[in-house]
Amino acid sequence: MALKAVLVTGATGKQGGSVVDALLKANAPYEILAVTRNAQSSSSKKLEKKSSRIKLITGNLDTADEMFKAARESTKMPIWGVFSVQVSMFPAMIVELC
Repeated sequence: MALKAVLVTGATGKQGGSVVDALLKANAPYEILAVTRNAQSSSSKKLEKKSSRIKLITGNLDTADEMFKAARESTKMPIWGVFSVQVSMFPAMIVELC
């Protein structure tokens, strides 16, 4: 039984999807809050069908506050951890450093 939740960004992509698959394969005791930009997409629906422990969260890192709010509202469990896929791009680095 899941006692904690883990938020996984990029859950329908290669890195985030691999994290979700590894958690499921290990039968890790977590509810998986899978962040996707479009919960109605075919890749999101395919992901959701993998396990009843997966909950889709619509959001992205451009609006992280809204994403975390949606995640907190989707579960009664504490969010124990976050796997965050980040892309390094020069303009984004300037914003992050300022």
